[in-house]
Amino acid sequence: MKSDNDKKKILLITPNYMDYTDIILNGISEYQDADAYLITTTGNDLKFEYQNSFHRIQNFFSKLILQKNQKKIFYSNSIKRKLKDLFEEHSFFDDILILRPDLIKEHLHFIKDHGNRLIAYFWDSFSRMPRGKETIQFFDKFLCFEPKDAKDHKLLFLPNFYSPDLIITKTGMPHFDLSYVASYDDRIETLERILVSLSSLDLKTNINIIAKKHTGSKNKNEKNITWFTDVLPRKETIRIMSDSKVLLDIAQAKQDGLSFRIFEAMKLEKKLITTNRSVVDYDFYDPQNIFVWEHEQTIPAKDFFINPYSPIPPEILNKYSLQKWVNTIFG
Repeated sequence: MKSDNDKKKILLITPNYMDYTDIILNGISEYQDADAYLITTTGNDLKFEYQNSFHRIQNFFSKLILQKNQKKIFYSNSIKRKLKDLFEEHSFFDDILILRPDLIKEHLHFIKDHGNRLIAYFWDSFSRMPRGKETIQFFDKFLCFEPKDAKDHKLLFLPNFYSPDLIITKTGMPHFDLSYVASYDDRIETLERILVSLSSLDLKTNINIIAKKHTGSKNKNEKNITWFTDVLPRKETIRIMSDSKVLLDIAQAKQDGLSFRIFEAMKLEKKLITTNRSVVDYDFYDPQNIFVWEHEQTIPAKDFFINPYSPIPPEILNKYSLQKWVNTIFG
């Protein structure tokens, strides 16, 4: 066993993914037996606020005439200040892991000087976030969860994971046939189409959408949606998933990489309806457990909600654990 002085020092630089940020940081500490440090590149401490109306007008003309955006300058300076403060206290790290490096591209040279290895994990697709491609050159190791990006750019492919806080509870039959938890975005239209297509099955659904303000919907299925203005605590999200027979996953446009929901369903032994067609290419795919929704004419039979889940072999399930994910990144 290493002494505290012999422990690896690992820095995680990431957007604030809230619970997932803590999960990853704790996983690094535990599975790498490391002192793990954190810098977040999004969050309330990096939120730009106009001082007054004149400040807003000033920024408008600054962008128009000088090609300078005060918001971007504030963000970049805030990140640089965070980095300087940390590097003054801890000048060098064994590994530095950056999620979404495109957000801090201008600081990568500075960061690289403070680590033995610079590692990236890209949690999006280059078709959605094309600036990500421009950062590959800075890294000693670059991993991504998008199969096509990995193939096209000769990167290391690594899917998402399920976390240790997911525990199967045997407390009787679930109350709901189908559950969904997501933030409000363009997927709402697909969600409403899915709900319409499944209406003939007479399902008991638990649909939860988080939006900063209630945006509403013109679809008749609005009454089947519960709206929240704050992010649900992770324990509540897990409770919702645990209390349902089937989970719903709607992929982002221009993205084939698998979301967390797919791995969470697998760990909780829940069936899944997903719009992500690429799921059929994975070793855990089983049509008894996973149904791919493509359009209104492709709906599962009622038996999909009645027949039991078909367990996945442990050797396959373990491949998608947080421990495996962390050790692959730092291996």
